[in-house]
Amino acid sequence: GLVPPPFVPDPRRVYAKDLGDVGAFSTVKGVELDAGDAALCDAFASGTVPIPWQEELIETGVFQELNVWGAPGTLPPDLDPSAA
Repeated sequence: GLVPPPFVPDPRRVYAKDLGDVGAFSTVKGVELDAGDAALCDAFASGTVPIPWQEELIETGVFQELNVWGAPGTLPPDLDPSAA
């Protein structure tokens, strides 16, 4: 929020160079993971974040900016398509 971005993507558009790039965005072309890879990823995906980093997020206000929720049973503003 300190400097205006040079480009703001439209959330309703798909930016891809051809139709072959549109599809399952959660996969990487040409890469196949096996059970060993899954075990390695599980070992690193602990969900823990160092305490100093957590404190920095809280002190700088980033935590508050990222944790905006709607009223109970509603979507937060950034996930509500009708809010755009």
